[in-house]
Amino acid sequence: MIPDPRRLPPARIETVSGAILMPMAPGRGHACGVLDAEGRAVPAARTRIGPRRFTADPLAPADAPDVLPGCWLYAGVGRHHFGHFLLEALPRLWALDHPGAPRPDGIALVPMAGRDIAAVLARRLGPLLDILGQGLPVHLVQRPTRVDVALVPSQGFGHREWSHGTPEARAYMRRHLCAAVAPDGPERLYVSRRRLKNPAQQVPHERRIEKWMSRGGYGIVHPERHSIVEQIACYRAARVIVGPDGSAFHLAPFVMDTEARVGLIQRRTRQTSFDAIVRQVAGFAGITPWTTAALARLSAPTADTSALPPELYQLRRELQAAGFL
Repeated sequence: MIPDPRRLPPARIETVSGAILMPMAPGRGHACGVLDAEGRAVPAARTRIGPRRFTADPLAPADAPDVLPGCWLYAGVGRHHFGHFLLEALPRLWALDHPGAPRPDGIALVPMAGRDIAAVLARRLGPLLDILGQGLPVHLVQRPTRVDVALVPSQGFGHREWSHGTPEARAYMRRHLCAAVAPDGPERLYVSRRRLKNPAQQVPHERRIEKWMSRGGYGIVHPERHSIVEQIACYRAARVIVGPDGSAFHLAPFVMDTEARVGLIQRRTRQTSFDAIVRQVAGFAGITPWTTAALARLSAPTADTSALPPELYQLRRELQAAGFL
């Protein structure tokens, strides 16, 4: 079945005997995936990699493929960007707990073309994949590789209209992450973007917002300064979580307390991206977040500007009125 960007596909698993796992070809189409024994592309292996973008179907290899014995679960695409990794490399792992599905020998992941995902896994994301992959070995598909059997599950969640997740994927993520990591952190948590290296990813004047939140009893966390396990522990412990939208709010809904209060600050004018994160929090945690667009059109400050913009004071007033400050 060819995926439809408007509708999250129902949970299903295709079993492909004599499959060829195909690495990502260079080029804008990002062709990769799974071929059946006759060399035909398996449409269910297409991975959603953006609002309307899917990986293209791969062509049959010109040379004989490598051989990897056993049964392998096709996980999708792995890339270095944290949010994309969560939405593209993890959403098929729900199949590991699916009743009646064969137990695979390992997990097959296609690196994004031109990216060293092995280094990213070793440095940062490996523990997350180890927890959700239940300790199974991970094979990075860097050459066409024939396997005895490929399991190709549907994506359980993803970008935009798919952000809320299927019941199977929601249950899987919460069950395994919460079982692996104990809560540890402040009850009131502000998730900051201030220390991100790229200024375009930061929130203007966020140092001042941090001061306000700290005075209000919040612990300030900069997720990129902590391991994945430490981040999960913080999100599990918090009973109030506030912060600007971004990749942290792709991870937090998997584990946050279902009775927590969540305040989402819109930091950009891309309404559809913000709405997708709101849907993810609602889908995975069962929480309807409080939201504010006070900073949505706020531009970065110039070097000679000392006065705070009115949008910042509007944000503080709204946080106070909602009981967050």
